[in-house]
Amino acid sequence: MIWFQRILHLLFGGLFVYAGVMKALNPMVFLDDVRSFALLPDPYAGILAMFLPWLEIFAGLAVITGRMRKGGLLVLNGSLVTFLAAIGIAWFRGTDIRCGCFGESDVAAGNYAEFMLRDVAILALGLWLAFKPWQTAHRD
Repeated sequence: MIWFQRILHLLFGGLFVYAGVMKALNPMVFLDDVRSFALLPDPYAGILAMFLPWLEIFAGLAVITGRMRKGGLLVLNGSLVTFLAAIGIAWFRGTDIRCGCFGESDVAAGNYAEFMLRDVAILALGLWLAFKPWQTAHRD
């Protein structure tokens, strides 16, 4: 069972490392995506667009490597809750958003239900990893 948990930690953390790298490689595209939510004025949207990718990369690496894993899971799960709230606010307002989660806008603009379902599924995995006790190998 320990191998299964390791694989899930690798997948969850790896997803965020990948997402962070894709955003960091195209910061102007990600900035446009952040602005599409119309929640933060400049310069705060720019600060978020520069900071968030690196936060995702480092928190994802923490989850993968096990060094500060609980902190990485806390940061990433908190980020997912924040993303869900931002999508919900944009949906309520009728704002046409673009998701830059995995680099260039990866899902058709304004597809709120798809954004939310994807993030809820990822959050469910993240919460399970955060609250499931870590299994250790049994030695006889």
